[in-house]
Amino acid sequence: MKISIFFLTLLCSFTLKAQTNDLSIFNNLVGKIWYAEGKWGDGSSFKQQVHFEFDLEQTIVTAKSKGFTNQEQTTYGNRNLGVRKIDTETGEIRFWEFDVFGGLTQGKITAVGKNLLYQYQYGESFITDMWEYMNDSTYNFMVGDYKDGKWNQVYLKTTFHRVSKTPEKSRFLKVFKESLKGSWKSKAWDGMLYETWSISQVDGHLEQKAKYIENGKVSYQAMNKMEVINNELVLFTVIKGGNPKIFKATTITNKKVVFENSDYSNPNKVEYIFEADSFKRTISGIEDGEPTTYTFDFSRKE
Repeated sequence: MKISIFFLTLLCSFTLKAQTNDLSIFNNLVGKIWYAEGKWGDGSSFKQQVHFEFDLEQTIVTAKSKGFTNQEQTTYGNRNLGVRKIDTETGEIRFWEFDVFGGLTQGKITAVGKNLLYQYQYGESFITDMWEYMNDSTYNFMVGDYKDGKWNQVYLKTTFHRVSKTPEKSRFLKVFKESLKGSWKSKAWDGMLYETWSISQVDGHLEQKAKYIENGKVSYQAMNKMEVINNELVLFTVIKGGNPKIFKATTITNKKVVFENSDYSNPNKVEYIFEADSFKRTISGIEDGEPTTYTFDFSRKE
């Protein structure tokens, strides 16, 4: 039996009693590209690549997949566009999968531990797709007839691997620029730290100007810039009177970005955590041989 490969964009799951509008369960899956190859039970080839992103203020997850786009399986290209959204009445996560052939398949997503199950009606059959969690970058994948915790028949068995991250430029443009642009203030030591973030009219990069005021005097000034270089999100920081420093993003989610550079002792890590109309910046390093951390809570300047 050959099953349509629409389900391969379904990498996420949720419990039936999920909180409405909370799609944080998708954080480990979005911003990544997943790839698998295998053989169906009838011997035909399977090949799929899936890319996930949050959209509409994180109220939905979109999934774009590549696969075979003709019945002969000789053409490979954009095959599916999927949407995952919480049903506000039941708390379930529902999915809608549109394919290049004009079809629409829909069903629900549930979770058993870290294993992900996708269930849907396909013709006269009720099909389950299981993503068996191995680690954050690997899932064993099975499709078949699954009831009462047992497989009665398996039509496809293969493995999905994370092959790369989503282009950082896309996430940077959609999230960080909108989150940071504007004027900010934070209590810092015995004074106040003021920052202004703006989008450069020349190259579109996100730029920052900062100053620290204590007892009515400016005692510190700095400039920062975030930009994408060779598909890597990079932070440049220049403190007045000091040497420029460069940090590369090592962690990116919809609410957090972490920049690191182990070549420096202090700081060697800069973390941003975003909330509605606020953000936190934590700077970590080694000072006088001891670990040190400073956190600044920024709110919008009125």
